[in-house]
Amino acid sequence: MNDFKFTKREKVYLLLACLILVMLFISSSMTYHEQKMKPGFIHTYLGWLEELIHKLNIYYAGEWHNVKTDGSSGFTQFVVRKLAHFTSYFFYGLFAYLGLRRIFVIKWTGPIFVWFSSLAFATMDEFHQFLTGDRTPTIHDVMLDGSGAFCAILLAVIFYLIQGKKARKN
Repeated sequence: MNDFKFTKREKVYLLLACLILVMLFISSSMTYHEQKMKPGFIHTYLGWLEELIHKLNIYYAGEWHNVKTDGSSGFTQFVVRKLAHFTSYFFYGLFAYLGLRRIFVIKWTGPIFVWFSSLAFATMDEFHQFLTGDRTPTIHDVMLDGSGAFCAILLAVIFYLIQGKKARKN
C-alpha cells in the first residue's frame, strides 16, 4: 500500500487551482452585459493597453478584430477577455500540474492528464455560458483555454527537466 501524502505546498497549489475553477464558474454565470466594461473605465484604467494594442489586427473565430472594426474600447475589451481566458487556464494548468505531478507513477501521464482536465473544464465552462444566455460559447475559446494550460504545463515540465539535470550534475 502506498502512503502518499500531499505536501503543504502541493495542497496550496491544488487549492489555487480549485479557486480558479470557482472564479471561472462565477464568471461564466454572468451575462455579457454584467461583465461588459464601460468605455470610460477602459480609457481611464486600460489606456496603456489601448496604446499598446491599437495597431494589432487579430483573426479570431472567423472574424478580424481591430480598432477599426471594433472601436478602440471594444477592441481593448476583446483583448482583455481573450487574455483572461488564456491566463486563467494558464494558472489553472500550472497550479494543477504543480499540485498533482508527484502522484503519477508514469511521469509523462501527469502533464497529459492535467491538460485534458483543463480542456474538459474549458468545455464545461463554455457549456455553462450557453446555459447562462446572452453569451456566445465557442470552441475557439476552449482552444484558447487549452493553449494557456498547455503553455504553463510545458514551462513547468521544462523547468523540472532542467532542475533534474542540474541536480544530477551535482
